[in-house]
Amino acid sequence: MTATTASQAFIDAAAAIVQQDDIADILVRLLSDCAGLTGAGAIGLLVKDGHGRLEILSATSHQAVELELYQLQHDTGPCVDAARDGASQSVRSPGEVIARWGTVGEAIVAAGFHAVHAVPLRWHGRLIGAMNAFHTDVESADDDSLQLTQAFADIATVVIVHPVVLTGSELDERVRVVLDGRTVVEQAKGVLAESSGVDVATAYQLLVQRAVQNGSTLTEAATTIIEEAQRRT
Repeated sequence: MTATTASQAFIDAAAAIVQQDDIADILVRLLSDCAGLTGAGAIGLLVKDGHGRLEILSATSHQAVELELYQLQHDTGPCVDAARDGASQSVRSPGEVIARWGTVGEAIVAAGFHAVHAVPLRWHGRLIGAMNAFHTDVESADDDSLQLTQAFADIATVVIVHPVVLTGSELDERVRVVLDGRTVVEQAKGVLAESSGVDVATAYQLLVQRAVQNGSTLTEAATTIIEEAQRRT
């Protein structure tokens, strides 16, 4: 996290939109700020593709990616429900998480998270996805953090649809491009994990560190890592 206040996080996101067009990088930084300012241990973001299927668009950690994938595989969970029904989900005890989502809830609690928020992403009345905040500390998952999570989700929506008002097909294409960027990041994580002898979660942190150190975007850093690996083969 770099921002120390919500207003600074929103200012940073707005500045990034104006200065660059790497949506994947902007979202990673925005979600990181959201986690730091709301007390969440991890954040995941799902969006609908052109066929209405949910896919992972961004996350703050590999652990968050795994939990979002688990929800998609079981077609249930806080983020899936919020993205499908358009209603915020806020459950604030391990027992309630398990009672609400069964096997998925058990996986969330087993990962160390005791409370969750999930809020919808909407653009001009169209439901395009949801943001999931996983909390290790139940007390941090209060009403204020729920409202702030929704505010970050609204900013994330603007980041995705920027820079102009898009038609439905244009929005679908934009989401596809961002998802392609996410694929590059996932490939780079695998390359780093293998070359450095670390797990995928650590590889993700190494990727983020490299982007920061080089002053590049996450996608640029990921692309460079893949190209370097291809030259070595």
